[in-house]
Amino acid sequence: MKRGIVKTMVGIMVALSLALGISTSFIAFAGDASTWPGRKTIEIVLGAKAGGDTDAQIRRFAKYLEKELGASIAIVNMPGSSATIAGQYVHDADPDGYTMMALNPESFAPYYFGITEYNSSDYAIAGIGAIDDTLIFCTRKESPYPTLKSLVEAAKANPGKIELPAMQPGGYSYMSALLFQAALGVEFNLTDIASNGEKIVQLLAGKVDVIGNQYWFVQDYVEKGDFIVYCVMADERNPAFPDIPTLKELGYDIGITSVPKYFYFAFPKGTDKAIVDKFSAALKAVVESPEYVADATKAMTTPFYLNADDATAYIADQEVNVYKKLAKMMGF
Repeated sequence: MKRGIVKTMVGIMVALSLALGISTSFIAFAGDASTWPGRKTIEIVLGAKAGGDTDAQIRRFAKYLEKELGASIAIVNMPGSSATIAGQYVHDADPDGYTMMALNPESFAPYYFGITEYNSSDYAIAGIGAIDDTLIFCTRKESPYPTLKSLVEAAKANPGKIELPAMQPGGYSYMSALLFQAALGVEFNLTDIASNGEKIVQLLAGKVDVIGNQYWFVQDYVEKGDFIVYCVMADERNPAFPDIPTLKELGYDIGITSVPKYFYFAFPKGTDKAIVDKFSAALKAVVESPEYVADATKAMTTPFYLNADDATAYIADQEVNVYKKLAKMMGF
């Protein structure tokens, strides 16, 4: 439909509303940045199950974004196939500003493992709001491998025998597991698992002997002595838990020290840039608000704002220098 016809229809609707004494404040038209979002609900599709660390991160953002945008936000959990189901849904959605997705690297890494046809260039990235660099690998207190050295020795003596829950191929957990075993120079039995929460259950039950997870997600178990931490996957030690060494300083280094877990927001490609920028400005306001910073800090998350253009460039760099390299190491 031509732009002139759309404007005429909008004018007629507004005129009729005024003639009937109806307020026009509720009217929000798809693709019209001047009225977006109006009172229409914004659907944020999340390719992860409810209750996990990523779900908690995005819901934390949504709480503050609703205030900034003056609109309701509905989080729609759509897990499965390394977030490709959610990615396909948003990719095919109308670019009207009311459907978007949010997640972590799990959205775009599967492309390099041959699982999906889409990478970040197929979406309108709206911004990044936070990053979590607290990924640790740990074991249970009664593990037969209480030290990283003993784990490496056992894994080398029994290649492919020690189970490491890695969830679905191409996802964040999977990439982290690939990095861990590649750096150690061993081969684990990388198995699928329902969620990061299930990893904890399996480790506590003694069904597995090593898992990778974000530190704050297992913090209580570490502090109680139920879990023994091997290392943190980061460039430097984390000041929140300074006694835990990095894998690199323990002598295991393949040039990639971590898979940064950033949290981004994106619209379908073709969404009006003015809408994307409007959302990005709201995200910036949230990230800089003392209330959000306090909430994020409790979860050991670093507020990390990048606007649409900078976030697009950052994710593209991660795709080339992390996801693609890890996929190549595994023969993808």
